[in-house]
Amino acid sequence: MSVYKIKSGNWRVVVDVDRDANGTRGRRSLGTFGTRKEAERAEREALSSRDRGIDLAPMTVTIRQLAERYLADREALGRGEKTIEEYRRIVTLYVLPHLGEKIVAKLKPAHVAEWVANLRRAGGQEARALSPKTVRHAFALLNAIIRWAVRMQLAGRNVCEAVTAPTASPSEAKALTSDEVRRLLSEARDSRWSAFVTLALTTGARRGELCGLSWGDVDLESGVVTIRRSLSQTKARVVLKGTKSGKSRALPLSRHAVEALRRQRATQAADRLRAGSAYLDEEALFTDELGRRLTPKAATNAFARIAGKAKISTTRLHDLRHTAATTLLIGGADVRTTAGVLGHSTPNVTLATYAHLVADAQRDAIDRLGESIEKLAIA
Repeated sequence: MSVYKIKSGNWRVVVDVDRDANGTRGRRSLGTFGTRKEAERAEREALSSRDRGIDLAPMTVTIRQLAERYLADREALGRGEKTIEEYRRIVTLYVLPHLGEKIVAKLKPAHVAEWVANLRRAGGQEARALSPKTVRHAFALLNAIIRWAVRMQLAGRNVCEAVTAPTASPSEAKALTSDEVRRLLSEARDSRWSAFVTLALTTGARRGELCGLSWGDVDLESGVVTIRRSLSQTKARVVLKGTKSGKSRALPLSRHAVEALRRQRATQAADRLRAGSAYLDEEALFTDELGRRLTPKAATNAFARIAGKAKISTTRLHDLRHTAATTLLIGGADVRTTAGVLGHSTPNVTLATYAHLVADAQRDAIDRLGESIEKLAIA
């Protein structure tokens, strides 16, 4: 492997590949890059791929073959199972039926533009139009696949760069009204999901984080819950992993949440007595009648049933997280504090999701400031 500067001022990367049948060492160029940093990054990626057994030599492949190699590479890099599962779903439903048999080297921008148009028009089930958000995700994945192919010398250029990327207006976060929260809590009160719904509303935690909680994460005396893990569910398995940000966070519990968790402990004690030796005492916070940890899918389905009975405007469990965030921001919490509660990696993520609420809060603050100055001016 070598990185060196050429006369144009750019940086070239040359890669050592496996020796041929005569024992001669092969060398392949990864191309030129504008900065040494970009060249060294390409070198590191190529070295890592070569060590994982990815052929760096140019070859004629189809989009189908390329997608499989890309997904295998992402798996080898340790990408999450859920992420890989979603990539496979997008590739299977939206990429392969249209572009799967095309030769990568012969793919042109016009093919990609036509594919995007077809997805918009009739890419869904029963030839229905796909949502702009889904089209954008499909294009972004194809773009990533071909960009990787260029780095691996399996494609000469990324034709997606010549196509205008599809856009989608960000969906505004849905928050429940105060009356809807009352109806929801009332409907959930007599179910084993009461504490789950309460904690979702009062902490803004993600469903996987709530399902991943154990009693060791809760201090009822101090009124604190520490979110350390998340329960991830794919078609293949359910597994505990780190949080989305990779960091744990300790959140204070409201008095209402503490009371709900005390009732949850009492419910589990009753379950344990009824089940006897069949009870799995794994110390999970949210469990079924036999002590088995409740899964994200079970939580989604249960919430949809409860929300339907409560006749509220949403059946999406994730909207409880939006409700918590909205309540915090409208109540005067700053963006950094709200980001910390929600477990966002940076306050910018919070701003991007709740920009309209932040703008409203700023307007209220400016109005109050103006009123104060006006009073002083009159005095």
